[in-house]
Amino acid sequence: MSLSRRQFLVLSGAAIPGQLLAAQTAAGPPAGPAPKPIAPARRALDPARPWDQQIRRIGQINFNERDPVELDVAAWADYWASLHVDAVLVSVTGILAFYPTQVPFHRRSRFLGNRDLFGECAAAAKKRGLRVIARLSPDLQWDDALTAHPEWFMRDAAGGFQAHNEEPHLYHTCTFSTYFTEHVPALMREIQAHYDVDGLFTNGWPPLGSFPNCHCDVCRQLPPSDTVAYWEKFTERSVELWQLYDAIAKEKKPDNLFFANLGGGLRATPNLHRLAQVCQWFNCDNQGRGGEATPIWGAALQGRVASAVMRGRTITNVTGAYSTASGVRWRNVAKSQAEAEIWMDQTVASGMTIWYHWVGAQTGLGEDRRWQEIGHRYMDWHASHDAHFTPRRSLATLGVVIGQRTHLFHTPPGEGKMDEFMDGLYSALLEGRFLFDFVHEDDLGPETVGRYAALLLPNIAWLSDRQCGQLRDYVAAGGSLLATFETAMFDETGRRRANSGLADLFGIESVGPVEAPNGNGFYARIERPHEILRGFDNTNWIPGGAYRLPVKAAGAPVLTVVPAYTAYPPELSYAPVAKTDEPAVIVREHGDARLLYFSGDLERTAWRSGHTDLSRLLTNSVTWLLRGRQPVTVEGEGAVECFAWETGPGFAVHVLNYTNPNLHRGWLRQFYPIGPQRVRLELPAGRQVAKVELLRAERAVPFRQTGATVEFAIPQISDFEVAALHV
Repeated sequence: MSLSRRQFLVLSGAAIPGQLLAAQTAAGPPAGPAPKPIAPARRALDPARPWDQQIRRIGQINFNERDPVELDVAAWADYWASLHVDAVLVSVTGILAFYPTQVPFHRRSRFLGNRDLFGECAAAAKKRGLRVIARLSPDLQWDDALTAHPEWFMRDAAGGFQAHNEEPHLYHTCTFSTYFTEHVPALMREIQAHYDVDGLFTNGWPPLGSFPNCHCDVCRQLPPSDTVAYWEKFTERSVELWQLYDAIAKEKKPDNLFFANLGGGLRATPNLHRLAQVCQWFNCDNQGRGGEATPIWGAALQGRVASAVMRGRTITNVTGAYSTASGVRWRNVAKSQAEAEIWMDQTVASGMTIWYHWVGAQTGLGEDRRWQEIGHRYMDWHASHDAHFTPRRSLATLGVVIGQRTHLFHTPPGEGKMDEFMDGLYSALLEGRFLFDFVHEDDLGPETVGRYAALLLPNIAWLSDRQCGQLRDYVAAGGSLLATFETAMFDETGRRRANSGLADLFGIESVGPVEAPNGNGFYARIERPHEILRGFDNTNWIPGGAYRLPVKAAGAPVLTVVPAYTAYPPELSYAPVAKTDEPAVIVREHGDARLLYFSGDLERTAWRSGHTDLSRLLTNSVTWLLRGRQPVTVEGEGAVECFAWETGPGFAVHVLNYTNPNLHRGWLRQFYPIGPQRVRLELPAGRQVAKVELLRAERAVPFRQTGATVEFAIPQISDFEVAALHV
């Protein structure tokens, strides 16, 4: 290595986390020697609880083939120990072996020689009190196995093997093949027979983002890969393999476990509710934003998805310290400090555990060292406040239903992805500063949804009769409901209904197919005052959306539809039909429940157009559903996202500052601090606050408690602030 071990260990740990570097330039090697640091004392774990449910930080350098030459094992282990991590990932891997494997077709790194890199790293980690998780990659195999085991590999429609798009000698393995039931278990058992490991992890499986499209002998007997029937088979195969691998892990020690690649946000491939029934640990391989127009809140959204199914069990989120751009990537240079930090901010704010990741030892420990300091500064701060990052329950009383079937299989009118509906709603909820959780569509029973005052259904087009019945029960029990556009117009198999499965709840009847814009979208005419129209002064019309499902309903409407008409040429841009009795929104009250149905694609059009009237209509509507009551409110200037948790010491209010020109595209270059934020929190009866501490600012702030209400101010927020309430 060009970097000595002593030089590598010189890290700037004194800087305040969140403080920005004026320029992201690579620092040269330190001029003078530094004393070898003393490894930090390990955090004591509760022996009565599973160790994997108590971890707070994880580290990983993803080995490349040259690392047996380049990696200084002691420096690697000392770095992760200095970051207070509880566990490290060490590569096995399945594509290239980093230990002297005896399993056929497990190709050793050509630089391995007589070394056992996996064994050396595992031993060094154990010496420093770190848990070791063996990382395998079962998704690819070399071409020398094609002749001996053609049944292992994915085939295209013509029967050819599916090669990897970057390395033509690697081929994709099939999830339904014996590769996963025979070869992968052989690797797992070999590792456990020779090394002290605490867990097994598979990278690249289950696949992220889209289903495998395989035409091997086994897969030809399955339903087509773009159908719900295939999804169900794929999910059951994922559950079967998960249980097999977890049983193998427990052959080593009863408290060992298996976990795998998940993530994918709203487009995760297995049914997450079903998989969570066997999953102890949900890892979100959601390492950062790509180069396309991606909003900054991707990690926070992922945390909400995982929390919806895991019910307090371990959720980790990988922060890639390297470039996570799309189209072109640089896996061996660091991303901006601000972008890496806001990703970790969102990880901890949404209740997940940090997993910090780099690729390759040569560039990792020698060429680009910027990522090391970023990790060191952040982890030092995080470790000093561990007690406040152990969420017990969310304080949110608003739930947003996520429909995996709709997101995976439904193509909405107007094309594009279903994600735009959630993006538009998510953006409006942040604008309104609402606390909210996600709720999985297969978890709508009273034990889950009963804690929410209101549920939102952002164009959840596919809902079963049973799910519709559960939503009726929720409303009958006093829960409020908002739905949009094609919600419940299809059953769980994608069969279109004549009317929405919730038509009786909203008192609507479908009267025709979806109507498209014609240059202009449709307009909504204000017919009478209502709280959802607060702020719409001096106008009779507001935008209604781009597409709409025409409906009719009894009663005096609040908004009516002005149908779309020509936008260009301007000479023809007028409404041939300026007034109708078709409702653009249905507003009902049913006992204690409040009900809203918008016939248009309101949230998607808000996202695509950026029109402030649409986002205001959404925020007003949610406020009306909640009757203006929330357990926590945060008032002030700026674009923020808020979470509030009950914790061991009391409560924690997390405020993420998204006020940034790179909110929607491109990495954050720096943070733009926002001024005072006024926080008001309603405590459970009988709780008394002793202190309010700002964890980023590292100081206490004055507060006032009147009965169950606590009020205080956060003077300034750079990237992120956590107000910890000790009770």
